[in-house]
Amino acid sequence: MLDLARPITVTPFDARRVDDLSDAELDALSFGVIALDEEGTVLRYNLYESRLARLDRNQVVGRNFFDDVARCARTEAFQGRFRAFTREGAEGQVDHFDFIFDFKFGAQNVAIELIRAADAPRWYLFVNRTSVAPPRPSFPVEMLAAQQSDLAPDEDRQGVLRDELERRIVDAPAPFFAALRATCDRLAPETWHLFATEWGVQWGRRTAVDLEASVLESGGRSLREIPMREVARLVSSYLSERGWGSPSFDFALTTEGLLVIDLARSALAEAAPRPPRTGSAPRDDLACHIVAGCLAGILSSIAGRRLAAREVACVAGGAHHCSIVVVAHERRAAVDAALADGGRGVEPIRAALRRAPRGEESTR
Repeated sequence: MLDLARPITVTPFDARRVDDLSDAELDALSFGVIALDEEGTVLRYNLYESRLARLDRNQVVGRNFFDDVARCARTEAFQGRFRAFTREGAEGQVDHFDFIFDFKFGAQNVAIELIRAADAPRWYLFVNRTSVAPPRPSFPVEMLAAQQSDLAPDEDRQGVLRDELERRIVDAPAPFFAALRATCDRLAPETWHLFATEWGVQWGRRTAVDLEASVLESGGRSLREIPMREVARLVSSYLSERGWGSPSFDFALTTEGLLVIDLARSALAEAAPRPPRTGSAPRDDLACHIVAGCLAGILSSIAGRRLAAREVACVAGGAHHCSIVVVAHERRAAVDAALADGGRGVEPIRAALRRAPRGEESTR
């Protein structure tokens, strides 16, 4: 059975060695991470914190956390505690306290874990949101945490476009992706699906952070606390509202380890080059690898384990609609083999999975 709702398994790491993690590894964490020097200058700022604070980390890193970024933390309860910790806290020592970050858009109750990095004069804040509330009317306006417009007041005249949640966006029409696909077909046709799928997975992981923030802000729950069918509705709405097409989730085959997602009006499929004329070099007849990768990234983040998603039928290849299947990561080899043999549609994939041993590990 493809159990998307089983408890998450978080890859453990030694908090004292957090300084050894790459920026990409920090971005994969499901809580905020902020690194400060002794003066409070922001040295590192992960994706989760950027999304929940609605601040572009490129504008945050290098600024003073207490003076420029989180003025609400310029109190004895936070800044005073931080200063005392930098003077007295031994390497590896941890301090815990609760706080409220006050933004113009709302108040966030957080649990702070403060730790000094091993072998480096850097201090890390781990920020866990426990609940989100409306703005506190009595809180002094001059103490509110910064908004993106405070940090970069003229960026709208510098070619920067943002959405209502302060995320930077780019208006890219579907022909942009058609041009990308055509370029890959010409220069590296055999690697297009690998490149596009991995691009989608990375995008999906970031999308999971967006969805997590949205759910937390609207209902005070995490994605893992809501039913999978509601998660499916949220994912479908997210992609539909952004013009990628309309996904619909079919859970009928999850007992066989197979989740099927049909994608109507896929922007990638409809923008894909037409199938080659007779005699032309063959090309990949599946166009929606980016969306498949995105779905794998989102669902893997929610499930807490690696899942693989593959498109198995596409309008670009002459199918009536696009279909994507999601399987446990260790079973992806059976799906890939069926696709390489020309299997298209859900049934050939289903048959291939039945033949493959459940415990078979795929080649990494």
